[in-house]
This record gives sequence, C-alpha cells and structure tokens, in this order.
Amino acid sequence: MKPSDKNQTISGEVASTDSVPAAHNAPSHAPCPSGETADGTAKATASEGGDHSSRSASRIPLLRYPQLFANFIPLILHQAIFRIAWIFKTESVVIPAFLDTIADSGLARGVLPLINRTAQSVSPLLLSQQISDSRLKSRWLLFSTLLMALPFLVIGGSVFLLPTPLPGWFTSVFFLLYAVFFCFHGVNEISFSTVVGKLIPAERRGRLTALSASCGSFVAVILAWWLMGRWLNDPAGRPFGRIFLFVGSGMLLSVVVLLWLKEEPDSARPARRSGTRHFRDAYQRIRDDAVLRRLCVFSSLFVFSQILFPHYQRLGLSQSESSVQLLMVWVVAQHIGASVFSWISGHLADRYGNRSALRFLTVAGAAAPILSLALAGWLPVQWYFVTFFWLGLVPVTFRIQSNYALEITDRTRHPAYISTMRLCMAVPFLLSPGVGWLIDRAGFQLPFLMVSAILAAAAAMTWFMYEPRDHATC
Repeated sequence: MKPSDKNQTISGEVASTDSVPAAHNAPSHAPCPSGETADGTAKATASEGGDHSSRSASRIPLLRYPQLFANFIPLILHQAIFRIAWIFKTESVVIPAFLDTIADSGLARGVLPLINRTAQSVSPLLLSQQISDSRLKSRWLLFSTLLMALPFLVIGGSVFLLPTPLPGWFTSVFFLLYAVFFCFHGVNEISFSTVVGKLIPAERRGRLTALSASCGSFVAVILAWWLMGRWLNDPAGRPFGRIFLFVGSGMLLSVVVLLWLKEEPDSARPARRSGTRHFRDAYQRIRDDAVLRRLCVFSSLFVFSQILFPHYQRLGLSQSESSVQLLMVWVVAQHIGASVFSWISGHLADRYGNRSALRFLTVAGAAAPILSLALAGWLPVQWYFVTFFWLGLVPVTFRIQSNYALEITDRTRHPAYISTMRLCMAVPFLLSPGVGWLIDRAGFQLPFLMVSAILAAAAAMTWFMYEPRDHATC
C-alpha cells in the first residue's frame, strides 16, 4: 500500500468507540450512505453537529474554523514530503531489486508481500481503539511516522558499513526491519485519517488530498529521475544505501512539519477492547453482513495482484540488454500510472459509483500479468516500463475498495469495516512464498497466468456486488 491512500482509509473519521454495536444483529446499509461523497470523504449533516452541516466549502466563513489553515498547510506538506520519500522505496521495483542483491531467490521475494500485508493489516486492528481513545491523535501520527523512518535509516547505514555484497545473514535482518516498518505504517494510516477527521472539516478534505497529491507527485517524479538515476549509474557508490537513507530522511522531515499542528485535546477514555476481541468482532461482522462478506471475498481475490509485485522487476531485468538503471524509469512510470488511473477511476466513481470504478480497475488489473509476459517476450526491454505504468492501478483499486466499504455502512462502523476488509486481504499472502518458489521452479508464465485468472474472477464478482447509490433515497 502507498501514502496517497492514507486519508481515504477511514474517511477521515475518528475511530468509533465500539467496533461492533450491540444491536448489530443484521447488516444495516443506509439508503443514503452516511452522507458520504463519491471519493469517500464524509459530509457532515445537520444531525451530526451542525457546525459544518450542508454548506459547500466555498460558503464556509474562514473565521468559523480558526485552526483550519493552521493545520491545513502542515498536513499538505506532511503528505507531500511523505510521498516523495515513499516513491524511493517502491514495493514493486526498489525493494525486491535490493533483496536480489542479497538473496536472488523467488522464494525470498515471495516473503516480501506476506510481511508487507500481514504487518500493516494486524497492527491497525489491534491499536485502532487506543488511537480513538487517545487525547491527542496527532501524537500517534507523529510517532508512527518517526518510527517508520528508523528501519530505513538502519538498512541504509548497514549497506555502507557492511562489506559488498551484503552477507546472506542480512536477509533475516532486512525482513525483520521490513516487518517493523509496515507495522508502524498500518498504524500511521489510521492515525492520519483520524487526525484529518478531527482537524479538517469534511468539505476541505478533498482539497487536502488533491493539493498534497499534486505537489508530492510532481516533486517526487523529478527527484526520482534525477537522484535515483545518478545513484544507480554508480554501482560502486552503493546506490541502495543512498536510496534508503533518503527514504528515512524524507520521513523524518515529514515528522518535523507535524510539530506545527494545533490540536485541542479530547477527553481521556480508557481502551476497552482486547486484541483477541478485535478478531472475534471481525468474524461476527463478516458472518452477519452479506454485503461486507462479498466485499471481503472480492478484496481477497484482487490482492493476489500485489503478490506478484516483487517478481515483475525480476522478469524485466531477466531480459537481454536490461540494466539496473531501468529501475528509475519503472519507478517513475508506476507513479505516473497511479495518477492517471486515479483520475479515470475517480471520475467513474463520482458519476456511476465505486462499484463501476472497481469493475474498470479489476478488468484492467487482470490484464497486467499477461501484459508483462507479452512485453518481456516480444518487445525490447525499453518497452517494459508499460508494465509498471499499468501496475499503478493496484494501489488505486485498494483506495476505491475502502471508499466502497465506507458506503455500505453507517459512519460509526467505518473503522471496523475497513479494518475487517484489510484483515481479510492479508490471508492470501500466506501463499506468497509458494508463488515465489513456483517461479523458481516453473518460470514466470504459470504463476502469472494463474493470478490473471484469479483477477478475472474478481472482475466477474463486480457484476453481482451491491451498489449503495442504486438504493439511495435522498
């Protein structure tokens, strides 16, 4: 998962105090889904506080929210800087390419998605209640971002301190630090959404997303093209060490701007959920709500696309005339692809609903493994960047899935539904090491075609999924 997804994850709302309401004996799909907009941000209604009820953003008096712009600018800068750091550790390109310098193994690459998804799925489920009950939500955001920087600073420093090539035992150290990073990242996603929900009015959250994404993407592409290209052209300069130190430093810089936030403390409330209770509640939600259950099945199928992420770069680099310098081109291509698919799917979601956007993205996603095989087999390696442009749709699909989840329940259950969906998405990653092992034994064709078939099944499911807007009465 990537930073542009953060403020979509829980619609910017503060996590509810109870994951499963006592009266949840049957699913409740509000005909007008929690007053949400198509992009997943929630509109405040008159019954929910009144201060920013149904006014448009242009009619909100500036003095009505004295801290709006004081917090708006730091959050834009935080997301923009965070996005710049994130692009230098792209999961489909940089991370697996670095791992190949230590242990060139499909099985080792297959462990990466398992660590990634499991760590960032379980930690939010366990800590969402503590974040909701904390007095200052921004502290969770600040400290989780700070802790995310440390693993990459350690990895980058180790690349310079240890002999080249890195010893085989460093693979285990890297996996451990990688898991720590994504544990903190899962907490960071919920923290950011909670802070936005508390400090930024609903009518301003879309603008926050647009400005941070546009600023961050523009600068990130320029820096990736300039710095990453220079570093990769100098293998003796230990390019991955420089890349990871840049990632850690960028995240530290994004922490600094969070110190400018002005947040009034909430009332202190003791946490009331144990870790095991969260898992029981998730099971109950899936059992009782057929619409959520269908979404979880769909999400579990589509997430197979991410299982192949570490292997795309290996397929590209296995071609003749390939070089490690192409990694920079692929990173930029994927980032641009994410922007293009975000624009297309956002338009579809606004006009026809999130189900239509999911249908478009999943059909396109099913073609990605076949496209990569075709490009690798029939065209020069210089054309392989199209694969990574296409893969830009994967994080966009995850964001639309979250927006869909926000529309199938009321506002108080948003955190619970999102965390349940994310937990289900972690299950298929148990197969990820097996996929890597199969690639080592049978080559790329069979696993890639199998994943394409699974994604085609997910695309077929979208014709049978519930569309909340078809049942809207307001």
